[in-house]
Amino acid sequence: MNNTGLTIEETILKTARSLEQGSVTFGHGTECAEDEAAWLVLHVAGLLDAPFEEIARNAVDEALHLEIEGVVVERISSRKPLAYLFQEAWFAGIPFYIDERAIIPRSHIGEWLSEGFEPWIIPDRVDSILDLCTGGGSIAVASALAFPGANVDAIDLSAEALEVAKINRQRYQLEQRLRLFEGDLFAPVDGHRYDLILCNPPYVSDSIMAELPLEYRHEPPLAFSGGSLGLTLIDRLLREAREHLTPEGTLIIEAGSASEAVNQHYPDLPFIWLTSANGESVVFMLTAAELEGLSSAPSHS
Repeated sequence: MNNTGLTIEETILKTARSLEQGSVTFGHGTECAEDEAAWLVLHVAGLLDAPFEEIARNAVDEALHLEIEGVVVERISSRKPLAYLFQEAWFAGIPFYIDERAIIPRSHIGEWLSEGFEPWIIPDRVDSILDLCTGGGSIAVASALAFPGANVDAIDLSAEALEVAKINRQRYQLEQRLRLFEGDLFAPVDGHRYDLILCNPPYVSDSIMAELPLEYRHEPPLAFSGGSLGLTLIDRLLREAREHLTPEGTLIIEAGSASEAVNQHYPDLPFIWLTSANGESVVFMLTAAELEGLSSAPSHS
C-alpha cells in the first residue's frame, strides 16, 4: 500500500484544520480541534496507548488515510460527537462504552473521584454510595473502583440509559457491588441512607437549551433540561438529600451552568466549590449537617 507522505503527527495537524474548517463544536471529551484530531487519528490507527514520541513520525499509508478521512467527513456532516462515532468515552481516566441512549460522560466530578475526594472525605469511611442521574453509569462505576470497600447504588429515570450502564457495569465486573435502579431521584431507594451521594443532574436552563450546538442535540434532552433557571433537579436534591445521608454523609453535585443561580438562591448554605483543572468551580459539596432545615426550602424551576 502506498504511503501518503504524511506522518501521524502531520495527519493530526491536517485533521485539526479540517475540523476547524468544518465548524464543529467540541466539549464531549475534547476542548479544541487539536485534541480531537489527535483522538480521532490515534483511535483509527489503533495507537491510543502508544507513547506519542515513538509513533509521531510513523508513516500513514493510503488505507489508513482514507479511513481517517471517512471519520472526519462523518464527524463534520453529521455533527455527531466523536464519542458516539467511536462508542467510547473516557471518564476519571477510565474508558466507557457509550451510545446515543445516554449522555456522553464528562462531569467535572471525575477529577476528584480517582482520589476519593481527599482531603474532604476519608475513603476508608465510605461504605455506601448513591449516584443519581447515573446515565451510562460512568460516575457509579468510577465510584465503585475508587472506593473498593463500598457498595454503590445508581438511579436514572431513563431505561435506555440504564441499558448502557449495564454494559459498563459488566465491563468492570461490578455486578456484586453496583445496583442499578430505574426511577425518579430517591424513590427507588426510599429508606436507605448513604455515606456519599453524587449527582450530575440536568442543569441547563431553558434559554441555554434553545441555543445548544448541534452536537449536543444528539444527546438525550432529558439529561440536560433543568427548567427555567436550571435548578429544577438541584432544588429537589438539596431538599431531599438529608433524609438519605448518614449523619456524617456528604452530598456532591455538579451544578454546571446553573452554579451562579445556586449561589443566588441559597446564599446561606456553606457550599464548598471545587475548582477544576480548567479553572471552573461548578461542583459543590455539602455535609448532612449543613443540609439540616432545607426540607421546606422554596422550589425554583
